[in-house]
Amino acid sequence: MPESAEPDRAADPVETVIRYLDAVLRRASVPMETEPFEPDWQDQPRDHKIYRGVPGFPLPDAAPEPPPPLGEALLVQHPGQGAAFTLPLLAGMLRYSYGWLSRRLQVTANPGQGGQEACAQAVWARGSAAGGGLYPYEFYWVCGPEVGPLPGVYHYDQPAHSLRRIAAGDVSPRVRDALGSGPAAGQQFLLVTARFWQNAFKYGEFSYHCVTMDLGCLLRTWQTWAAAGGIELRPRLWYDEPELDRLLGLDPATESVLAVVPLPWGDLGKAAADQDIRPAISGSRTPPVATPLAERSRTVRRFPAAEAAHLAAAHDTGPSPAPGALAEGTAEKSAPADPSASSAVPLPAATPLAVGVTEALTARRSSFGRFSAHRPLAAEDLSALLETAAAGRNLRTGAEPRESTAPPLTRLAVFVQHVAGVPAGLHLYDSAAHTLVPVPGPAPHPFLQRVYTLNNYNLEQASAALFVLARPHAVVRAAGPRGYRLINAEVGAVAQAVYLAAAALGTGCGAALGFDYEAVHAALGPAVGSDTWPLLLLMAGHERPDRPRFDAPLTPSPATDRTQRP
Repeated sequence: MPESAEPDRAADPVETVIRYLDAVLRRASVPMETEPFEPDWQDQPRDHKIYRGVPGFPLPDAAPEPPPPLGEALLVQHPGQGAAFTLPLLAGMLRYSYGWLSRRLQVTANPGQGGQEACAQAVWARGSAAGGGLYPYEFYWVCGPEVGPLPGVYHYDQPAHSLRRIAAGDVSPRVRDALGSGPAAGQQFLLVTARFWQNAFKYGEFSYHCVTMDLGCLLRTWQTWAAAGGIELRPRLWYDEPELDRLLGLDPATESVLAVVPLPWGDLGKAAADQDIRPAISGSRTPPVATPLAERSRTVRRFPAAEAAHLAAAHDTGPSPAPGALAEGTAEKSAPADPSASSAVPLPAATPLAVGVTEALTARRSSFGRFSAHRPLAAEDLSALLETAAAGRNLRTGAEPRESTAPPLTRLAVFVQHVAGVPAGLHLYDSAAHTLVPVPGPAPHPFLQRVYTLNNYNLEQASAALFVLARPHAVVRAAGPRGYRLINAEVGAVAQAVYLAAAALGTGCGAALGFDYEAVHAALGPAVGSDTWPLLLLMAGHERPDRPRFDAPLTPSPATDRTQRP
């Protein structure tokens, strides 16, 4: 492993992550960088990885439409067993999560979008949300034997929607060994790596916080896609990360494996999962991937705090925490006694999310300041957004047995502004009772705009503002350094669930990390406890009518053209 990727052995890994977390939470008042930092947009990296001269094969464009509607796929806790992946189903999941779906141009209040009318600076829409529209993840399919393609390691080429074989031979035993104890994993895996400079060129030290939330958006997309096909995906966040980085020939300081997703695959995949097949590893353990990559940026900076937090987690190779340990970090555990039940505001039955999963992923977009209070949000639509957000917390990361569900680590505080039949003000969402509980706090306006640190949203025009709350310090101390990834992944999963629900409802949605965490914490503290912090702001509501927009799909629209589907 390169010397630069070694963590500071003298530092306590948990305290290293806690220090980074504290710096994130006070970034509105104290800059995270030790010297001024501004992104160099003329020297930004590529938004995808290129393996030059590596052979591959195209994936099918017309993936089978998962039959159940979005609502069923999002809300199901444990999809039925027995279904399995096929190559077309995998191709569809990759295409509609991270593949390029359309080219978009629209008038928004988002800064820095000048020049996007030029093809070289085009915005390519994708199904999963990502912080700032940056997509830093790469996917590697570790393909075992007898599934069609030759065994090996395949990289997903996002723009070309193809797989490129960067290593030959069955290396799935190495992945299973890296996973260690836990549910049997079979012989097919997706390794998800993060290219840190892809975020850091814009966000500096804050980039590690962004990229770990992006992970949750991606995993929730994959789980929703698989659930629509009756498949349960259980991503793994605890494994021997240095070993998998060596397998892919990565320098962990610049790119690292942040998740492993075992893929149930046909009869062979089921047999491997039942029997935990472990064929002997033959040959050398030399990294099979040695293809050099070209970096487009002339200058690549390193950010010590973000790098230290990542390396502390990367070298945390112990077992995943038991569900009981994580229960100590749930956001609802530290809340003070509930107000009188008579004050709770019951929510109506949620509007059904009847569109298909593919259609919702294709339609997902960020509002970027286009909210308008000209028409209040229906209470049934708010009910659907909150119900979906609560279900989105169940990431099923493999830390718990299949028959049980780990406790959610997050909860929602809701500032209601323009929702028909729901009183304005601050509420906590009680997911078990499906009610809003009014709590003391500031009026939404002008508080929300005052704590928002950017200028691309007028929050007073949003119908509702949802803060995703968590006890991140408690989670990190209970679960170790990778607990930081776990809590942020759950926050990202909530965001993606809300985005997809908003797309199905035809309402606007936006997510933001640019707010004053300390000010919101101080305002909500009496209601939720002093160790509970806001980690993400989600906004929902109707948008201004007749907004100018150009959207050129790169594939046939799933809503209008199904003639090519098998």
